[in-house]
Amino acid sequence: MESWFAHAKPIDSLEPEIAFHLQDAFSPVWGGPAEPLALPAFPRAERLLARTSEVVGHEAELAAYYAQVAAAARRHALELDQVRHYFWMDLRLDNKEAGVQLSFPWYDTFAAMDHFLVAVAGSDEGMIYDDQDQGWAIEVWARNGTLYIRQSDPEADDDPGQAVTLPRAGLQARIAPLRERTVKIVAQLAKEFGADVWTTGEMPPPR
Repeated sequence: MESWFAHAKPIDSLEPEIAFHLQDAFSPVWGGPAEPLALPAFPRAERLLARTSEVVGHEAELAAYYAQVAAAARRHALELDQVRHYFWMDLRLDNKEAGVQLSFPWYDTFAAMDHFLVAVAGSDEGMIYDDQDQGWAIEVWARNGTLYIRQSDPEADDDPGQAVTLPRAGLQARIAPLRERTVKIVAQLAKEFGADVWTTGEMPPPR
């Protein structure tokens, strides 16, 4: 048992969601002249984020947005690695009432996020997930149907981090439809767009 378990904030649930980052302009050079990008018209809580729950039924509109990005990249003879940030995704776990938000700033593809989701959705006990990058770390423990999750800055000695504890089953029940929804959306985007950039990083063929 980790010492921080005793200080973890008890909450009843977390709402996991994956979103697609949007940008309203394309710039071939950082800080250089930008070309406008038409954002999808479907309703969104945040202008430059398209949550999976908002995308359902509007996959073709989102694919059309990404087609603009690909066309602009081709006009400027840019490779996928040079425009990868236009295809980034975002994973968050929120409980607004409790003032809790867990973020994954270094995960920008569904494949990276899914490692975390699969670990929580499984049945292993003990430390089931542990990862860190610059200024960010997350660890997840499972014990007798309860999850203990801590997000912190490993480079800051005085950062206690944010630690929560919650029933595992409730989060698992929310992860299952999220994963199913995301897989379907990415598959539809790949079909409309011509390549699965969000999972594999494959650049679509020239058109």
